[in-house]
Amino acid sequence: MLRAAFTEYLTTLSAAKEAFSLADPSFEDVGKGHIAIGEHGVYAARQQLELVAHRTLVDKAGRATLSMVDFHDAVVAGHTTDSREYVGVWRAARHTRAALIDEARKALQRSYGRRLAAWEAPLTHGKLGV
Repeated sequence: MLRAAFTEYLTTLSAAKEAFSLADPSFEDVGKGHIAIGEHGVYAARQQLELVAHRTLVDKAGRATLSMVDFHDAVVAGHTTDSREYVGVWRAARHTRAALIDEARKALQRSYGRRLAAWEAPLTHGKLGV
């Protein structure tokens, strides 16, 4: 369940970033990144992740979401790919995404380790007659 929820969140976050990077400048949309994120399903996917993930992973997902809001607002404000503002929010988004993925890997390894230990326990304690 954790893997599926994380994959869905990361997929929606990536789709939003792709859409935002292609957005035309629109000064009336500056400051409306939260609305745009919601329209791309990022909040819904993050809420699903909250149901199955530990707080550290959820917190990093929240930071990744906020960095994407900043990215949206920079693009619709008219900052181009060679501007200091664009590069700054792009790097922040990349950094928070990398931290999120790293935390998800740790969580999945812990989850896998617990399942493996639960499966191996009867074998190591002689309960299955092995």
